[in-house]
Amino acid sequence: MTKWEYYLVAANYIATLRDYGFTIEPVTRFEDVPELAARTGRTFQMPAFSIPRADLTENSAFWLFLKLEGEYIGGAAAMLQNIGSERLDSYLHRTMNHHFPHESGNTIADMAGPLSEYSGKLAYIGELHFHKSYRGKREVLKSFMRLFHVLTLLEWNQDWISAFIPERHMIVRLDLVYGFARTLEKAQIWSQPGPELRASSEWFVAASRSELDHMLRRDLQAEMSSE
Repeated sequence: MTKWEYYLVAANYIATLRDYGFTIEPVTRFEDVPELAARTGRTFQMPAFSIPRADLTENSAFWLFLKLEGEYIGGAAAMLQNIGSERLDSYLHRTMNHHFPHESGNTIADMAGPLSEYSGKLAYIGELHFHKSYRGKREVLKSFMRLFHVLTLLEWNQDWISAFIPERHMIVRLDLVYGFARTLEKAQIWSQPGPELRASSEWFVAASRSELDHMLRRDLQAEMSSE
């Protein structure tokens, strides 16, 4: 897709959110994030996105918040992981040992083999949280997350976008709503006792740049044909 097409499909997602009464707010002033996230009901940031711990810059990360009548009701964050020729499984083993230290010295007990197929420039999505009173609105989730994909492509032109999502999201196939083309069950098995905030039942979800382009182009075509 061209940049112009990205702008057009992004405008469509923003218009859909506006139809439901929502507005968006991108944030790269990271010191504001904990307070804004807390307004959505999220009381913590994962280590990779922890403002006091992580070395984040406006070129390597951003948050996108969803607002309704001026209230912050949801948000998510994106981080650029430019790992070059290193395999994703190796990168995750190394960084998880740092983020969630385990007494055994090995935080991840087992890693899914297919994660070794990912390398290059990755956009990682995390911190996804919506206030409990606004969950379940699939069209809002769809427009918000797919707008997120467009913004990462415009910012980083990445090879892959990925996330880890809870099993309960997979049961209702939110991976499809979010716009991920690939799924991998139990991609990381944590050494026990595992981190309080993570679970071995999480699914790894991802999409390549070409898969994202395909999805976004179809959304754009559907919107144009409905006019």
